[in-house]
Amino acid sequence: MKKLFLFFLLFATVATERSFAGDVITVCGQNVQNFFYSLDRSRTKNNYVTISNYSTAQGRQAKAEAIINALSPYKADIYAFNEVEAMAEGADAEALDILATLMSSATGVTYKVVKDGMTYNLSEDATGTIKSGFIYRADKVEPIGQSVSTAYGYTTIYPFMMRLQTFRSRASGEQFSLSMNHFKASTSGDMTADMVKREQNAVALLKGLNQATDPDILVMGDLNSEMGEQCLNNLVDAGYEEQILKRDATAFSYYYDHGELIDHVFANSTMAAQITDARILYIANPTSTGSRYRAYSDHDPYLVTLNLEAQPTAGYKYAKATEVSTGVPYLIVAPISGLNVAKPVAIDKSYEYQYTNTVTENDGVIKMSDPKSAVVFEDAGEGNYYIKDYYGRYYYSNYFSNTNSYGHNTNVGYRSAAQAFSVTKQDDTFKILNKTSNYFLIGLTYYGTPEFAWYNYASLSSTQHLPWLYQYTPATSPTAVMTVIDDSPAVTVRKTMENGRIVIVRSDGRRYSLQGIEIMNDK
Repeated sequence: MKKLFLFFLLFATVATERSFAGDVITVCGQNVQNFFYSLDRSRTKNNYVTISNYSTAQGRQAKAEAIINALSPYKADIYAFNEVEAMAEGADAEALDILATLMSSATGVTYKVVKDGMTYNLSEDATGTIKSGFIYRADKVEPIGQSVSTAYGYTTIYPFMMRLQTFRSRASGEQFSLSMNHFKASTSGDMTADMVKREQNAVALLKGLNQATDPDILVMGDLNSEMGEQCLNNLVDAGYEEQILKRDATAFSYYYDHGELIDHVFANSTMAAQITDARILYIANPTSTGSRYRAYSDHDPYLVTLNLEAQPTAGYKYAKATEVSTGVPYLIVAPISGLNVAKPVAIDKSYEYQYTNTVTENDGVIKMSDPKSAVVFEDAGEGNYYIKDYYGRYYYSNYFSNTNSYGHNTNVGYRSAAQAFSVTKQDDTFKILNKTSNYFLIGLTYYGTPEFAWYNYASLSSTQHLPWLYQYTPATSPTAVMTVIDDSPAVTVRKTMENGRIVIVRSDGRRYSLQGIEIMNDK
């Protein structure tokens, strides 16, 4: 299932060493498995993690110290957490305050909490509410603007779990946007329903990222899915590249029957060009390299190293296509009023005539400042295609039974709503035909506005146009060598393949299975 697609990657892979200072920022992320501040908990969730009895002050303190002991040696500039308790209304502290205080004490530098205003009423919710949140090293970075939800369209639960914060380096003033997320877990008993919910999480996230105040975007978190699942395909097709698997194809972050990588680090093209390392910290939490019964979480932490002085320029080039390929981004273009590119349906709508942006073509190439107008064609069988927009929404036509006709709007919805389209070359244009409605896409002016809409005309007038398709063309640049000063502990575990299975080997020579069981050498 671990497929990597690099359709939007604009820059060559960056090699890493350890001597270039630059503007180095480190980000550590982890799901800390229900770390609560409140003491009046009525439930416990050991889930084979024995120190996680958080119903007492002693249990809370033991878990907090385990987290700090594991993560403080990395002295990260930002720690991003899943499953920390939101602040109870009326309380003067929260779980993140405890972690920031203990991290400051352990490292000798000051950590502060990104306050997000996410609270709950303990008397009404006896189990409390978990969230995603950030603490940061105050001498190295500072938050810019407010922490906001990326759970576009959600009003409960996920706004707590899907957060976005822009950070600025105090050394250089460079900024980046960091989104920490927690997608739906496979806990309902209906795996298909859970995957659909994660697809919806991804669509909401891509919409919510429109709020980012800096174009360099880092997406992290417990996404509860491996590569190849629909929710992650949506991120990849929108131009986000998985950074951990880019460097270690066998990485895993979660123990449950077998090792899985369900905690991910994704970056858009300009952010990816500034990442010099991304790795799982297997030694930090005993769930991977020792007894899982001594672990403070069932997830391993991960560390991302950034060099914010590597300043790529955002730009997306598209050249006129002569054929259609699956999995490649395309612009839909027509000479309606000048040269017009179809925009996606507005994020707060499920249908509309597709409005346009006016663009210019130079030497057969259209340049765009972002990839949000592009669509991807997916194989629908029998030579047909599904069409997916930047936000992960699929094209279809809505059938109006009362008129026995189809609308001229472009409808967009989740994968289950997708309809098949044929895409047929017509000289240098393409006829994009909905196989359900038998309507095809044309560019035209409607009440003076250049738009794209669906019709079944026998012939077109001089002001109606079949579209051209312009295919994304990745830019290339020489492979750069960036070297980084990093005071993080050196990696002291490695993975090897023995007799067809992955084995974790510690620096002391002790060997473990993916399940955390020590493998004894035969004497």
